[in-house]
Amino acid sequence: MKMEQMIVQYLYSNKKVTLQEIGTFSISSDINIPVDSEKDTIMPENYIEFKYDPKAGVDEGLINYIVANSRKIKPLATSDLESFISLNKQFLNIGKPLVMEGLGTLHKTQAGDYAFTQAGTSHVMIQDAPKIVTEKIIEKVSFATPPKEKSSSVNKIAILGVLGFIVLGAIVLLAYYFMNKNNTNTSSGNAEISTEAKDTAINSANTNTTTIDTSAAKKIIDSLAAIRPVNTSDTNSFYIVIKEFKDLALAQKRYAILTNYGNKLVLTTKDSITYKLRMPFKKPLSDTLRVKDSIGIFFQAKTYVELP
Repeated sequence: MKMEQMIVQYLYSNKKVTLQEIGTFSISSDINIPVDSEKDTIMPENYIEFKYDPKAGVDEGLINYIVANSRKIKPLATSDLESFISLNKQFLNIGKPLVMEGLGTLHKTQAGDYAFTQAGTSHVMIQDAPKIVTEKIIEKVSFATPPKEKSSSVNKIAILGVLGFIVLGAIVLLAYYFMNKNNTNTSSGNAEISTEAKDTAINSANTNTTTIDTSAAKKIIDSLAAIRPVNTSDTNSFYIVIKEFKDLALAQKRYAILTNYGNKLVLTTKDSITYKLRMPFKKPLSDTLRVKDSIGIFFQAKTYVELP
């Protein structure tokens, strides 16, 4: 709907409308003209009155009517009305009259004010204001996963853990069988550590009594004593070092896990600082590179060769 149409409809509904810095239009209450007729209605003289007022302010009722009929926000409706009035004032200043159907014609006089000539007929259909569409409040959607029952989660984890251990054990056994089918059996539980490392740990426990108590030193000695010293007469051709550890307890734990799967491994140290998890081989030295790569792929580790 055009701006001038909304102004005329508001005038017929409200009986009065004010245009900013132009003036006020009002309809006489003594005469009633049907405004919803489909035919043109002859308007009596002086049915619409105009009062020029260059200081006329904003008609809030008109702005609200524009908001309701154009479905625009109030600041935008206000801006549209101001633009309409400003543009037509420029036309009026250059001698072009403002014609509004169903209302009449507004023009500028030689004196500089505005004069109004009423239209002879009226054909105005007042439309009901459209219903204001209100936005529905959107509820916050949570993408968080609802907490699962604790018992079912624990059961699933336990089952997956058991299956994982079974599969890993089968893989380790098969790999060990194919890589060591020509090897002689080594003695079980060859966890080796040098006597020098053991003596060093004992001396360290004895000399540092100011910072380490007796019970702590005894625990270190007992842990080291559980591992056999290195046999310098070992006839293995070479070792493949699978992993190095800085913590003895962690090294022993890893050693126990892998040996339980049937792997023939040894745990050694020379300085009581670094512990090496190694696999012995009695093969020609020419096979070291092939064996190192195979062990590295199987254990997913950066392996290297170490001679006795």
